[in-house]
Amino acid sequence: MAVRTSPRLAALPPETFRAKVAHLTVASCLVLCGSLFIVSSWDEVNCVAGEVTSSGPCGVALVWGGTLLAVGIFLLFIGGIVLFRAARRHVDPDGGDGWRVGQAIVVMICGVLLGLLIPRYECPPGTTLSPVFKFCVNHDVVYPAPSPGMPWKLAAVGIGVAIGVVMLRWRSMPIWLATAIVAAASIGTALFAVSQATGIPGFRAVAPASAVLVTRVISPAAAGAGGSPLGSRPHEGRRTVIRD
Repeated sequence: MAVRTSPRLAALPPETFRAKVAHLTVASCLVLCGSLFIVSSWDEVNCVAGEVTSSGPCGVALVWGGTLLAVGIFLLFIGGIVLFRAARRHVDPDGGDGWRVGQAIVVMICGVLLGLLIPRYECPPGTTLSPVFKFCVNHDVVYPAPSPGMPWKLAAVGIGVAIGVVMLRWRSMPIWLATAIVAAASIGTALFAVSQATGIPGFRAVAPASAVLVTRVISPAAAGAGGSPLGSRPHEGRRTVIRD
């Protein structure tokens, strides 16, 4: 059956069924991720003083909110164009197969982005990470921050690239499996990015960078007559309380 196209639009080349599914999958993931970024950042850029957003009090994640809003609008715009073009291309067994490669590249990009987003340094409760010199500090102690995140960062990049290479080489990979991998990689990376920035909509204070930490000082007397000073036990001197 002939495919009807608008006389104002140039006809697009056909593509295989596998490429059609990959085309629609990538476009849908772009639209969904862009929408998630916009929804997550909207309460940050639209809140007023005194309100509580998914990342804490209004204003603590305003920079992240503005960044995610811009990225979300861009992804939504690009995803809409890709989806429109995917709908116009008809299926032909002898058509192009380029979007099969495109979805493998998307998985690799997600692995790299996830590796960049995973925090490298981590401080115990009661201390904060200095933004420049990467020390764990509070009123009593200062020491170099441990780096437990580096293996996870390397693992995320390596796994993402490895899965992408497998998808490139395995031309007969089941369509449902390739679709599930692309969707999981895209949505998972978007959710992790949101959780590290403005917080997931509907959940309070899940963004570690912007959670409100109220420290409670434990005096040496409260620890007992033989208690040690706070400075001698840097990992146990304070307790962190997260208030809604």
